[in-house]
Amino acid sequence: MKNFSEATATRSELDLHVSMILAPVAGCSCTVMVNGLTLHQGKLTYPITLDSHVALTDGIVIEIAVQNRQHPQAVIVIDIRIDGHEIMPKYQSLANPPTNYLDKNGTWTLLIPSFYPWYHELTGQGWIA
Repeated sequence: MKNFSEATATRSELDLHVSMILAPVAGCSCTVMVNGLTLHQGKLTYPITLDSHVALTDGIVIEIAVQNRQHPQAVIVIDIRIDGHEIMPKYQSLANPPTNYLDKNGTWTLLIPSFYPWYHELTGQGWIA
């Protein structure tokens, strides 16, 4: 006999789908991480789409470290979506540094606490406990 969650196809753990599109300018070495998991490391020579999954209640830390950059090399964060909701470039002011054009050696970081409470408060939809 199936229990309630099996009978209703309810998943006991839900994931958030994190998707990002990055484009290089003149080829640029970078490392892309989501919550400590490396999604890309090395020279970025063409636009790429990276996907990851994060537990529903976990915070999200997206880091893009640009290394050994020489003019005019850069990485452009074209789009970041979480569960289909546009985050970048719409909320790029919340990143550190607040830009989508990464043309300096160093690490760009976007910190999001538990996504849906953060997103609902940010968009004026109320507060979720």
